[in-house]
Parts: sequence; structure tokens; C-alpha cells
Amino acid sequence: MEHMETTGAPSVRECAFAPIFAAILLMGCGARVAGANVSKLIGQVRVSPGDPESGGARVEIYNSHQLLADRTMTDTNGQFYFMGLRPDEYTLVVSKPGYYTIEMRVKIEFQMPEQYVTVFLTPEPTGPEAKPGKVSAAELALPAKTRKEFQKGKEALRKNEYAAAIVHLKAVAEAEPRFALGFEVLGVAYLRARKLPDAEKAFHLALDIDAKMPDSLFQLGLLHYQRNELLESERYLARGLDLDSHSLFGHYQQGLTLFALEKYNDSAREFQEALRVDPSFVEAHVRLANVYLRQQNPSKALAEFERYLQEAPKGQFAPRAREVVREMRASGITPAAGTPN
Repeated sequence: MEHMETTGAPSVRECAFAPIFAAILLMGCGARVAGANVSKLIGQVRVSPGDPESGGARVEIYNSHQLLADRTMTDTNGQFYFMGLRPDEYTLVVSKPGYYTIEMRVKIEFQMPEQYVTVFLTPEPTGPEAKPGKVSAAELALPAKTRKEFQKGKEALRKNEYAAAIVHLKAVAEAEPRFALGFEVLGVAYLRARKLPDAEKAFHLALDIDAKMPDSLFQLGLLHYQRNELLESERYLARGLDLDSHSLFGHYQQGLTLFALEKYNDSAREFQEALRVDPSFVEAHVRLANVYLRQQNPSKALAEFERYLQEAPKGQFAPRAREVVREMRASGITPAAGTPN
């Protein structure tokens, strides 16, 4: 879950680029009007490479009594708006096929007439169930009936039939209570079905059986990120990376978590490591650029934007990145030489 800033005004230089590349800032550069009722929430949904657009996401907003206040869909640019919101603590629920559903808490206050938020959607799946050709030795050791039930659960999960997947996978867990992978995949099914307490319990049961399961730790990191429990997210992701230092998802998600915690040096290192693991994962260049802008280092940011455009000239973020590059070049900024990747 992306952390939302509520303190600190953006710099003049950041304000020049934020309207062009909305992912750079979570809070906009508009003037704050003391004492005015907040009436408008402006949101931006960002997705991963491989999706041609960030539109088509469903966005619902619930008030502090968990009553639906409004719902909408993102436009083709991934933007959404809610008008006439009263001061309260709201919950945003953002869903899009092929991505984990994100729940984000948003506090609407009197101080600002407009409030801005960016939601980063994480692609699914990431765990062992995403690899249909891979069968573990533990799975092969299951009794034939239980193994068939496990395969049915994974197949239902691949079809996004979460209720059916949970039924099959719970049967596996009951039949084989020492089968750690069964609990891990059950946790993924619960996570996608937005049953976060059940998902958390399943991942912990998997780890109680086998503490060396990095995917369960990564999923717990994602779960706490979705809850905006960022310190917990950081802790679980770090444990997972200790076990699997070559996980692209682990480094990328840790980069997002550390960025939300405003630990920008550490966030940059994680995105750099994601690029070392998979140089083709070009979105990491955009994330690095955002980090460098937060660190007031536009030369490094420009180098990352240009690297992204070089490697993905028709990529999802290319139009906005191209505009940012033009603006930065026009203002006299030059790219830093030898920016590490």
C-alpha cells in the first residue's frame, strides 16, 4: 500500500515536474487553503510494465463506518476523482484484473480543499502457484488424492476463482497439516480474495512448518504494505531477501516500501538491485528517477528517465517520461554521468 504524505511542501523544482509525471509526488503542488473543507480527492493508479494502460481499475471509497461513500473507474490515464467528501478517515479499495487488490487508508481533513494520492498496483501472481510447470518434491510426496486436490486449488487460483481455490486448498491443509507449500498457496488465495487476516494466518502457518520459505515472507511483506503497515512490510521483505537475494519481486517491493517510509537511499539500492537481477525490468528506472527527485538530485533523475526511454521507447510511462525529459533539459539540467544501475 502506498504511503501518503501529509507534511512538507514540495519544492519549486518538484512542482514544475509533478503535473507531468504524477507518480513523482503523492501530494500535489496546489495551494493549501486553511480552514476550507476538503471536497475533492484526486487519485492516480499506476501499474507494472506489460500493461498498455493504467485505466480500467475499479475504485471504491468507504467511510469510517465502512459504508460505501462512492465508487468509480479510472480513466485511460489511470486517474479517478471523488467529489464532496466530508472530513473523515476513508478506505480506498482499488482492484484491477491481474493485480492484487489494494486497500489504502486516506484521511480527509479540513486544511486542504484538494487532496492527492497515488496507488501502485502490484502484479499477481508471484508465488509458486504462478509456475504451472514447477512441481516440488513435497507436492510429489503427497497422497494421490491430496495431490489432485492441490492441483485443483492451484488451477482455480490461476482462473481467479478464489472461493473454489480456498475450498480445495483448505481440504489440502486439513489432510496434510505439515505441508508448508499448501498453506502458502492457501495464503495467496486468501490474499487475492481480500481476506487479509486469513491470509496472514496461512502464511505464518507455512513458516511455522518451514521457516525458510521466502515467498511466504514476501507475501507477508506485500500484505503489510497493503495495510500501510510499512515497518512490518520492511521487516518481512528483509527476511525474505536474506533467504532469496535474487528475487526480483522482493527487491522491487522492498524498494516501494522503503520509498513510502522516505528511506530514499535504501529505496534506491533496492531498485538498483532489482535491475541487477533483471536488467529488462525497466520500470525500476522510473522508480529510481522518483527517488532521485525526492533527494533533490535532478541530474540523476534525468539520467534514469532517459535510460528508461532508451530501453522502452514505447513503454507505458514513455509519454510522460518524454515530457519530463524535455522540461528538465529546457531548464538546463543535464544527466549525471555514470549513474549506477
